[in-house]
Amino acid sequence: MDAMNTHSSAESAAEVSDAEMPAAAAGLDNQQHAVIRRPEMLAATLKLGRAEISLADYATTGLVALGIGPRGCGKTNIGQVMAEQLCEQGWVSVIFEPEGEMELMYGAAVAGPEELRERLTQRDKPIVVVRAANAAEFVPYGRVVLEVIESVRRPLFLVCDEGQVFSAPRKRSGSLGEAADILQEFVARGRKRAVDLYMTAPSYTGGVHRSMYVHANLMLVGQQNDATGWSALARQFKSAGLGFGDLSSLAPAEFFCVSRRGIEKIRMQMAAALAKTAPAAVAVRRNLPATFSQWDRAMRELPEERLKALDTGVVALLGKVAGLSANQMMVGQAALVDELASR
Repeated sequence: MDAMNTHSSAESAAEVSDAEMPAAAAGLDNQQHAVIRRPEMLAATLKLGRAEISLADYATTGLVALGIGPRGCGKTNIGQVMAEQLCEQGWVSVIFEPEGEMELMYGAAVAGPEELRERLTQRDKPIVVVRAANAAEFVPYGRVVLEVIESVRRPLFLVCDEGQVFSAPRKRSGSLGEAADILQEFVARGRKRAVDLYMTAPSYTGGVHRSMYVHANLMLVGQQNDATGWSALARQFKSAGLGFGDLSSLAPAEFFCVSRRGIEKIRMQMAAALAKTAPAAVAVRRNLPATFSQWDRAMRELPEERLKALDTGVVALLGKVAGLSANQMMVGQAALVDELASR
């Protein structure tokens, strides 16, 4: 019986036409190459505040990250932190930025597309700055990157700061349309050509082409002031028990990190290059009342209903938060009693 089955199978195989054989072979080949892994990502990590992102989670897809939030919340710093960390793990990073700030931290921008080609081919500089003030200036550099990744398939991390300058919510004509197409090519080819991407956007909707949001697999969402954009974020954040108020109350450098392992609130560290150039913050000395006259003057500026709300428990809590000494608490309590009596 086994011999008969074997003979029947052989006859069935023989009946496959010559036209069908290439298709069958192609199907086998596609199956063999269906999963493409990035070996350099298996042991690589990103430390973003308290969150440690294992890039092994992105070994078959590549990393497509978005930093979302208003100006000044720290989106650009995230790209710098990621670029610096990945460079230490074998990547070369290219930062596209329109304002020239990165040159102060990472050296002069490349003089033109051909110098970018040389840097990416030789890989002799860990972080390469490209100055592109608009989509038209971005396009020739983007073309060079697409050409290089076809022949040099080694880890490359692209940072597109102010992504709305190089992209648009919908398909546009001219340079903006081509720039958006190039960015989508970075995303589409990243899995097979060792290209990873981080882009900043001012809001979750209406900032860059919608395909970027579709393919993003790591998001860092900063303060959200526009309640109309909440509907786009609500589903994934409400599932974690978070509401619009949680996002609107975020301070600068605070983000919700949305990765493949869930949502975590983080406070981003400062990039090493930024820390070297940022002006030192001036320590502000707290001017808290210490004497009875100072407390008395402060009390007179408060409405009576607020003074009456300052019971013993509230006063103790506020004093603890402010770091008041026992003597300051004592004279403040005396001033409060005196002020309420006088009213």
